[in-house]
Amino acid sequence: MRDKILNKVDEIIDIIRNSEEYYKYIEISNKLKEHEEIMGLIDDVKSLQKRLVKEESLNLDISYIDKEINQKLALLEAYPIYLEYIELQESLDHSIGIVKDGIEKYINNITN
Repeated sequence: MRDKILNKVDEIIDIIRNSEEYYKYIEISNKLKEHEEIMGLIDDVKSLQKRLVKEESLNLDISYIDKEINQKLALLEAYPIYLEYIELQESLDHSIGIVKDGIEKYINNITN
């Protein structure tokens, strides 16, 4: 049974990987990697988010970090390619979430 399940999971992964949406996501992701300014902004946002989490856990004021993150995100949103990347990423995440939810519901139905 385990092998059958793993085979079905592989089939689902193949369906996603072979979708036009996934190919477009990979294509745009590769183009983003070539764009130094966008990648620099993304790296800045990631670093600031880590700092925000750390300082928030120490009960420090994070409003200035939050403001800086929002400023960097506003700069990123000026790039149509970044917006398209985010849209595709969210769509793929949604598709994966649907699969995950379906599996969880099925398992809950047979175990309860």
